Amino acid sequence: MALVLLYCDRTIEERRRMLDGLHQVGATQVIVISPVGSLKSMMATIEHGARGYVPTASTVSQVVAAMRLVLSGEVYIPPNCLFGAKDPEIARPPDACWQDNFTAKQVAVIEGIRMGKPNKIIAYELNMCESTVKVHIRNVMKKLNARNRTELAFKATEMAATG
Repeated sequence: MALVLLYCDRTIEERRRMLDGLHQVGATQVIVISPVGSLKSMMATIEHGARGYVPTASTVSQVVAAMRLVLSGEVYIPPNCLFGAKDPEIARPPDACWQDNFTAKQVAVIEGIRMGKPNKIIAYELNMCESTVKVHIRNVMKKLNARNRTELAFKATEMAATG
């Protein structure tokens, strides 16, 4: 399976045309790398068929993590952009009341996912096995009715923002 990394600092409409052109030649796994980091731009890019969106300010390890996630069939949006999903001008810290629905370990795993950390790093930081982290993720995904890590991060961030 081929993965295309597309650098694009164009308007949303020009980006859509570029993605359409790539899809016409059979490129189905496209990650857009762009200096434009607005949530609107990211969501429009994903809606036009990109499987990932990586700001140019990302580290190499973040780009590699995005590539791995996309190659595994998921969609990558930088978790830190989700903190301001309701109001992009304000990054909200998590509110504690939503956490009552989860165990302390599940909350810690959710926070790791929201920060874009891979399972291995979350496991190391929480001093648990990677398989245990996966179990926590699966249970949290069921509770939130999330289909993937990105949706889990988004829903958890929305819950934190609304209290």
